[in-house]
Amino acid sequence: MATSVQRNLISLIINFQLVRPSWFFSTLCRVTGCVKLHLYFTKAVFFILGLISSHSFVNNAVVFLWMDYLIDLGQSLPLATIALNVQEGLCVICTFLIANIADAYTGPYKAIVFSTASYAFGLLLWFLANRFWGNSSSTVIILLYLMMVLATVGKASQDPCLKAFLRDQLVEHKPNLNADNDQADEVPSKPDISIDYDKAEVRRKFWWRIASTVGTVSSVIMAGGSDQRMMTSAFSFSVMALAGLTFALGKGFYYSDKPTGSPLIVIYRVLKAAFVKRHLQHAREPNDYYMNDSGGLLLLPDIRIIRWLDKAALLETSKSLSAEEQEQNGRLFPVRDVQRVKQLLAMVPMWTALPIHGLVLATGSTFFVVQSESLYSDPVFSINVLFLLQGFVTVIVPYVHDFLVSGWIKKLIPMHHVGPIWIQKLLKHRVGLVRIAIGIACSIICCMVSMLVETRRLNLIKTRGDADADDEPFPMSTVWLVPQFFLIGLVEGLVADGLADFYNIHVDESLEHYESPFNESAIGVGKFLSAALVLTLSGSWFHGTLNTSHLDKYYKLLGILSSVNLCFYLLVMYAYAWKALQVNGSPDPEVST
Repeated sequence: MATSVQRNLISLIINFQLVRPSWFFSTLCRVTGCVKLHLYFTKAVFFILGLISSHSFVNNAVVFLWMDYLIDLGQSLPLATIALNVQEGLCVICTFLIANIADAYTGPYKAIVFSTASYAFGLLLWFLANRFWGNSSSTVIILLYLMMVLATVGKASQDPCLKAFLRDQLVEHKPNLNADNDQADEVPSKPDISIDYDKAEVRRKFWWRIASTVGTVSSVIMAGGSDQRMMTSAFSFSVMALAGLTFALGKGFYYSDKPTGSPLIVIYRVLKAAFVKRHLQHAREPNDYYMNDSGGLLLLPDIRIIRWLDKAALLETSKSLSAEEQEQNGRLFPVRDVQRVKQLLAMVPMWTALPIHGLVLATGSTFFVVQSESLYSDPVFSINVLFLLQGFVTVIVPYVHDFLVSGWIKKLIPMHHVGPIWIQKLLKHRVGLVRIAIGIACSIICCMVSMLVETRRLNLIKTRGDADADDEPFPMSTVWLVPQFFLIGLVEGLVADGLADFYNIHVDESLEHYESPFNESAIGVGKFLSAALVLTLSGSWFHGTLNTSHLDKYYKLLGILSSVNLCFYLLVMYAYAWKALQVNGSPDPEVST
């Protein structure tokens, strides 16, 4: 009996030893590949990460508390909310302006330095306001609004310029081996560029999230050591100024950032040319188009409502001018330029579902903050910790999603008899659409949870009979706000990253760094809608203070609007976006979109 057991044990050990090396080396290769992909580092990155951390630090220490500052300085609840929502909407407009100026004139480096200087100067004014005019509310309010304007300019360069600039430093720029040949100046083929930039984008997201997390955690530690507004403003100014100076000193290590020309100007000219030639008949054969390398009669994406844009690439045979002269006069554009514009406009149906989403997000920086100030501040879950929780959830959700989806796709791919590259893109595309839908559904839950918390808070006030007690805190802890901060972070993580992936799949590479301005502009419409809605409801649901207002009814309204928005998004997703990769029967997303 013992001999048999020994044989089975020896056999088990041998089999384990045979299997173990292959499993071990397979896992080791996967881990090594992941580390090699993400931990790519250059000298230039060192000078940029500090600036990213400083933005995150100031956001959590100062910007997120603007609502609290306005209320403390005597501004009414509706006025403070409207001012902050308008500021957030104007930030989107500034983002477009700075991105366009950087592409057309200055390059991203100069745009980032200028905006950082504006941000630092605004923080300096805020410090001086608290240092010398702390008891003069009118002067401090004026300087606060001025700081908000300067900070808006500073924040506007963060997404389009700083993100693209960091990505460019993380590209493995290989030396040109054909420098002595006639093809030395030839641009590498698109597949090589896209592969390098895909890797760089993964690295950019990794380092951006690491630096942002460091900045947010640092702000929480600083807030725990001092609650004085003057100290916070002084430290924030010092951090931003030092980070900006460090970034400027790293100029010698940065990859060339010369202006490349603004794609927004090309978009405008294509629209203008198509409108001027709207009376022409559509092309009858592919040769009627200018520089039609694809050879197709219908320019992709072939969407009927924007098919008139094809006329911007239509040769005017009735004109005595040559094709080159028509192009110089702004009446003719290559097919590739027209397709870029059509790809961008094809995003409009998706963007129509974002304003209501922005309406919900606007509560996170306004009413959530006021709620926290009206509650007993828990030693653990202070307002800064709540924002840290929100930011952590927003950052971690994309990684969890990518991990789960990548494993799910690997299991599904062997079940299909099609090319693995195409099916992987198709599945990621559709999973991303579902991901956005889940994020919008979570916004409904967030509104309902917020409504229940606010209802309980108002009932407590009514029970105590101090509705007119000028928003004095009462025994209800900020722990009650943890679910809604968690949920709004979940909503941001699901929707924002899903929209970014969807945008990058559908638009041309020249417009990729405009992902944030375009997506945020649709969300920014929701910020202006929030200001208009609060203004409309002022005097009925919204009064001077939170305790005399009916924020619970407002959350309920947002929940209803989000439910309708979810139904609308599902309709758009099914009618348009779900089939976007199969336009004209082409299964290739690079072709059909």
